[in-house]
Amino acid sequence: MKKLTLLFILTIACSQLGVFADSSYSVQSLPTPAGTVCEVTGLDYSDDGTLYICTRRGDVWAQKNGDWQRFAHGLHEPMGLLAGPDFAVVSQRPEVTRLVDEDGDGTADRYETICDQIAMEANFHQYNYGLVKGKIAGNLHGILSCSGLSKPDGSPASANGFSPIPYRMWSYQISPSGEFRPWSSGLRTANGIGKSPQGELFAADNQGDWVATSMLHHLEEGDFHGHPAALRWDQNFPFSQDPKSSPIDLLEKMRKPPAVHFPHGELANSPGSPVWDTTGGKFGPFAGQMFIGDIVHPRIMRVALEKVNGQYQGTCFSFYHAEGLKAGICRLAFSSEGELIIGRAGEGNWARGKPDSGLQKIAYSGTTPFEIHRIELQNDGFLFHFTQLVSESIKLDPKKFGVQSYHYPYGPNYGYPKTDIKKILPIKVETSLDRRSIRLRMPNLEKRKIYQFNLVDLKDESDEKLRNPTAYYTLNELVSY
Repeated sequence: MKKLTLLFILTIACSQLGVFADSSYSVQSLPTPAGTVCEVTGLDYSDDGTLYICTRRGDVWAQKNGDWQRFAHGLHEPMGLLAGPDFAVVSQRPEVTRLVDEDGDGTADRYETICDQIAMEANFHQYNYGLVKGKIAGNLHGILSCSGLSKPDGSPASANGFSPIPYRMWSYQISPSGEFRPWSSGLRTANGIGKSPQGELFAADNQGDWVATSMLHHLEEGDFHGHPAALRWDQNFPFSQDPKSSPIDLLEKMRKPPAVHFPHGELANSPGSPVWDTTGGKFGPFAGQMFIGDIVHPRIMRVALEKVNGQYQGTCFSFYHAEGLKAGICRLAFSSEGELIIGRAGEGNWARGKPDSGLQKIAYSGTTPFEIHRIELQNDGFLFHFTQLVSESIKLDPKKFGVQSYHYPYGPNYGYPKTDIKKILPIKVETSLDRRSIRLRMPNLEKRKIYQFNLVDLKDESDEKLRNPTAYYTLNELVSY
């Protein structure tokens, strides 16, 4: 009782300070530049620890030793940023730009065009998302979102129209010399791009036409991710002059399946850009895993990927959705102290909620939460790995493991519901000798399915339930051993 009373008192005290916490993580709002609407669309640290942000309204700010200084202004809706010691690179609507502080006064003196081979027209949805460095030094990568057709009567174009200008709905590469190179196609509006510690590119597309639910894509050169409007600019596309009228089965064969599906409404409505935990344990037990926020929900998600038959697939979880976290989560970055910095954008065409604080942070307390760490596909089921020891007193009754499978159709509709939902009873449930993992043996695993697990009855040796008991595994490839 004393422990519960103390926890209640600490919770009340922290909330009065604007800090909200559970036993493992806390969330806190951070100060932003005074007198500005801080819709954060780019977020990065330079090597000297300076935090740079860009805002949807066209500013770049730098924070050093706690003080904010405007680094640049007058940009055209920048949606991504990379920071250097005395410069920043931003992706704005018409180009990718380097901003250089030549005299060392903390303000950019030179606005240098890196690449302006980015076609655009007067359409609200023509974002230029970015940026990450490529595997080859000097290369940059970003994404051009969808755009609508200009209507004959001059009324605003729909966000879901057929792109009238080149390379909308493509990811791209920019070489050190500034050459624009189309990279992969069929991304409806993937709000941001991330690079894994292994140097591979990923982006999360948002639900819409031809995108049944929000999904995570692995971006390799030449990939087609599903939205056929982009194929108008693919010289190798053979089927018709209007790719959107092509048979769906032909498009399906071309399409690289998403690495992970985010069930719409349950987990995400409009995900932002992914980052990886490279803090070496400062942020808890999830080193090497991916974190991604959502524009609509006040939620951070966690993704644990694995490679099967050369293709990425894996599990997504809710990570943090407790009191204090605010909606509009657009960009994420890890600080050198191991805190997850959150950049919020709340007043765009695709956002929710006014950003009274455009920056927040999540910090690890040092207490390891009881979580599903990752799920590993087996030839006869799934192997669950946990962050804590599973209680010896738990009776592993297969009936207590809530398992179902389903898939999302591929087609032109604006989103699709779950289809072919099946409840599954595991054949057998086994705990490892070290009680760190549980194996669910299951019949007749199927490719191109999402397997949803709900482990609400599971407890650790301290009698704590799972902090996030629901997991969603996207199964694209089966293992054969």
